[in-house]
Amino acid sequence: MKDFFEVTDPEAMKCLAIPERVKILELFEDSEPRTAKQIATELGENAARLHYHVKELVRVGLLEQVDTRIKGSIVEKYYQPIAKVIQVRLQLMIEENSQEISDIMFTPLRTTEQDLMRTLQRYATSNEDMRKEYQDTFGYNLAEFYLSKDERNEFLKEIQEVIHKYKSFPKAENRLKFKFYDVLFPLTQPETIHLEEEEQTNQNV
Repeated sequence: MKDFFEVTDPEAMKCLAIPERVKILELFEDSEPRTAKQIATELGENAARLHYHVKELVRVGLLEQVDTRIKGSIVEKYYQPIAKVIQVRLQLMIEENSQEISDIMFTPLRTTEQDLMRTLQRYATSNEDMRKEYQDTFGYNLAEFYLSKDERNEFLKEIQEVIHKYKSFPKAENRLKFKFYDVLFPLTQPETIHLEEEEQTNQNV
């Protein structure tokens, strides 16, 4: 499995707009190969329906078969994502498939929201011991920056390095499983908006 893979193929990008396929990729955070049946069991999905999504992920190169094991008359195929971190080159998506961009961007956000709601519901109905386990575990950040192109690239590189560092930590009894989601995108600068409004007002006087 590679450390990093950048998605540039439009067909692969479209796969990331389907929640079931995003959940499949997220399941491999421990980097352990799984069969389609094991994936279906862990996600609580219909095996035949999920197997179709697995085949599509393999077809577009986001999932790959890494092993085959024979148990009696049964042939088991094991799969893994192409990389630990999969990133979409959004510029290409905007230029060639702009109508797909919303689904590509917001599908991971929606699945993250669902996971967060389940966690909060568990916390709300949990006993005192579980609440102690959840102490000092939640993190939330929202910020706006003024960045040059070089500063933006440096910022993303640093974020990726941090992600690589912490994704290398193995599953252990004293570690909770966390989910992290981030998105960086340019805004129309407020100054530009104000100037346009002032010019329009002056023209109307």
